[in-house]
Amino acid sequence: MNLWKKATRNRSLLTRVLIGITTLIVSLGAYYSYRTVRGVMLDSLKSNALQGLEQGGEDIDSWLLSLKVHLETLSNTNVIESMDWAAAEPYLKSEVLRFSDVYAVEIAYPDGQSYVLGGGSDNIRDRDYFQTAIAGETAIADPRFSPDNGTPTIDVSAPIQKFLDHGSTPSGVIHSMIRLDRVGYVVDSVQYGDNSYAFALDSAGNIITHSGGEAFADGAAHQQLSSQDNELGAIAQQMIAKRRGIDLIAINDEPSYVAYLPLEEANWSVGLVIPQANIESQLRALDTIAVIALSLAGMMILVLWQVQAFEQKQLKKANDTLEKSVAERTTELSETLQKLQQSQIHLVQNEKMSALGNLVAGVAHEINNPVNFIHGNLTHLGNYAQDLVGFIKCFQQHYPDPAPDIQAEAEEIDLDYLQIDIFNVLASMRLGTDRIRQIVLSLRNFSRLDEADYKDVDIHEGLDSTLLILQHRLKAKPDHPEVKVVKQYAELPPVQCYPGPLNQVFMNILANAIDALEECPQQPPNSPVEDWMPTITLATSMVDGQSVRIAIADNGPGISEDNRQKIFEPFFTTKAAGKGTGMGMSISHQIVTQRHGGQLDCCSQPGKGTTFTIQIPAVRP
Repeated sequence: MNLWKKATRNRSLLTRVLIGITTLIVSLGAYYSYRTVRGVMLDSLKSNALQGLEQGGEDIDSWLLSLKVHLETLSNTNVIESMDWAAAEPYLKSEVLRFSDVYAVEIAYPDGQSYVLGGGSDNIRDRDYFQTAIAGETAIADPRFSPDNGTPTIDVSAPIQKFLDHGSTPSGVIHSMIRLDRVGYVVDSVQYGDNSYAFALDSAGNIITHSGGEAFADGAAHQQLSSQDNELGAIAQQMIAKRRGIDLIAINDEPSYVAYLPLEEANWSVGLVIPQANIESQLRALDTIAVIALSLAGMMILVLWQVQAFEQKQLKKANDTLEKSVAERTTELSETLQKLQQSQIHLVQNEKMSALGNLVAGVAHEINNPVNFIHGNLTHLGNYAQDLVGFIKCFQQHYPDPAPDIQAEAEEIDLDYLQIDIFNVLASMRLGTDRIRQIVLSLRNFSRLDEADYKDVDIHEGLDSTLLILQHRLKAKPDHPEVKVVKQYAELPPVQCYPGPLNQVFMNILANAIDALEECPQQPPNSPVEDWMPTITLATSMVDGQSVRIAIADNGPGISEDNRQKIFEPFFTTKAAGKGTGMGMSISHQIVTQRHGGQLDCCSQPGKGTTFTIQIPAVRP
């Protein structure tokens, strides 16, 4: 009996030991699983917080890149490359008006002498941004205060190199001063829960902007490097060193996560301060489970199973969240890239139209001078010819029987015919010079470089000038008949508009109409007219006495409904590859709707032609 009790006690002790060991192993396993899951979830939450900051950084980088692209585009234009301030100043004024962020623009010569738009001259040879640009590199400097009105500004500078020769020594520097408001707006929008705030540091550790209330201040820039908090100073050192990460530190005795990353387009960094609770509050459920697991050691196996199941669930949730975030970021990046490409194409298109206007005006000017000289001298030449013919007739009247040599020479040159035909030749020359002067006038009317941007113009004059420029495409060709133009002009008052861009709209629509007619040299299918002739009709009218309507119609093959609904979308074209960029109608729609506050509509049916209707206010609202 005693042996049985002893054996029973031994078995009980062994059982307790086994239970204790099992419980310890299960507890250690549960604790290890808890720490693992918590670490994985915390890393995922920190990564999500860093991704939120990345979006703000990418927004600032996209804005800074657009500023660089804009300034580099300006530096490559002929008027800027000429380094002629008198010619460049009015051109730069129009560019400043198009970009609300741009505060001022200046051009500097290699010796540092600069001319500021709307101001005087200065020497900026000792400025860092000038030295960087004159060395051949586009740069964005740290923020500073404008000496004129104390406005916080960013200096963007680019070298001016003729003929896009980036290996040559710059002939000067173009420099724009940009308002700091956009950076502050983006930083204010970056948050991660309550009491979180973002900030940005420049290359020296100065706070550029701070959504928590502090901002860049003249003469008293808050420098995080000099902070009495050693941990804040260490974070600033990491940011100046262009590093990326997220660390837990104590700020004002409150533990907070600080996420930071460098910008690509400037030597700056952005940071985001997040209270520890905003991130770790999402781990409370896991902490509760861990406490219950440690308290109920006897049920550790069940708790371990629950922890493992919870781990798998949380890992799957974190993975799904990460995949969703990646997909959203990919979509946003694609949209941003498309917008950037569209902005670049708009800039290139505007520069091409400006260059075309300069070329047209220059050619018209160069042709106009000699033609006017010839045209003016034709009158004198006619008088001289009249005098010479009269003298010959007088000579023939008094000497009816000239010497044989004179008689032979008169017959050789057919003197009688020459006296008659010389006036026909002069009349033909006068008709030709009149025609050239009319073409030159149309070219000047189309370019309108010598007129104000917004003024009263004759819409019919712009249409006629555009038609004259396209006249060579309207003529008959071996494989296509002549394109007939029908004008149905109404009585219109002078219209307040931007004549140059509006002429560009006329050019795009008329050129597309001619392209459509050239694509169907025979009668279009489903056309109701038996004797079809390619025709473009231009009709103008007043609407309610306040707006002007211009309708440009063709009787070509028309446009399908699916294509008609996408006709004003960027990069959409119905033309074959290599024959169109898909930007003409998109830019035309922007000119009519945004710049003129009007409407541009397209109405078309397959086989019945296409009509584009432009309606703009007659008086600027």
